[in-house]
Amino acid sequence: MSTGQARSAAQEPPPTVLQRLLDEVITPGLCVACGTCLGLCPHLVFFDGQVAAPDACDLEQGRCYDLCPQVAGAGQGPREHEGVLGPVRAIHWARATAGELDGRVQYGGVVSALAALALEEGLVGEAVLTAAGARGAPAGVRVSDREGVLAAAGSIYAAAGTLRELNQALAEAADHSLLVVGLPCQARGAAKMAGHPDYPAAGRRLGMVIGLFCTMNLSARGLRAVLAEAGVEPPVLRADFPPPPAGVFQVTTAAGLSEIPLEKVYDAVLPGCKTCGDLTAETADLSVGAAEGEAGLNTVIVRTARGQELLERAVAAGVLELRRPAAASLEHLKEAAAGKRARAAAGEVDHG
Repeated sequence: MSTGQARSAAQEPPPTVLQRLLDEVITPGLCVACGTCLGLCPHLVFFDGQVAAPDACDLEQGRCYDLCPQVAGAGQGPREHEGVLGPVRAIHWARATAGELDGRVQYGGVVSALAALALEEGLVGEAVLTAAGARGAPAGVRVSDREGVLAAAGSIYAAAGTLRELNQALAEAADHSLLVVGLPCQARGAAKMAGHPDYPAAGRRLGMVIGLFCTMNLSARGLRAVLAEAGVEPPVLRADFPPPPAGVFQVTTAAGLSEIPLEKVYDAVLPGCKTCGDLTAETADLSVGAAEGEAGLNTVIVRTARGQELLERAVAAGVLELRRPAAASLEHLKEAAAGKRARAAAGEVDHG
């Protein structure tokens, strides 16, 4: 290197924290729109299911990069030493007993029932959930009562930036605990928040994380394109990727049920999902998904002491009914989790 080149290199300023996030996550298409970087930074916005940076930033260090679960070496992915399902205290099949949840929830209604109970019993003061937003693109919402939980009930298979609402809640001058319901990437983001020494608010106030099983997630724009090609008229009332060997994406609208072949859906999957090997939200307190072969039931994985306490409260209050899961179903779940890890390692879209 010549003297001039050395001088130029020495004078080159280090990349800003936003530039690093752009270079490593957003520009390569690895962003999963979890929302961890949103809500507080004026240089990052969320529009129609995508994170964008319309403005420059001169900071060399910041939460957008520090907390992003997609940054290489983030250390919040699946933990091999815990087994293929991550940390497990117990696994149950469960369903909510409240009749008002019928037709409004996915499978057994466990997530809605637990979130409502946590609010009603004062275990948390607010819940951060996901609900349908403008043009069908989902968005994070903050709710503080049962009615708010019911309004956000059901599953929406498109990126929502949900943790933006968590960031804003944590920035407020309040001390009540918060509950978050999110996908594996969002559970990882919340875990990074709670464990990072530079951002202590989450460690103090994040009281519960309920994770959702996730095979794949779609971009909001991609989902609209899939529906349009299939002739399905929004709004979507219910959506589901049923367990194999179904091979379809099920969408319910006012016109009824439509089944779209999975090969028509793959192009709408967020590219960043290819890097995710976490099927069951391993960093959550409780993880909830479908009970294979049992309509109207959820599989619930208890991971932490506080997750176990909430589940026990729900059973004692008559809010949930538990059943012993079938051994074959658990084996299939483990196989699916191992398969997602393997596909992520190979950089392949999870085809379930």
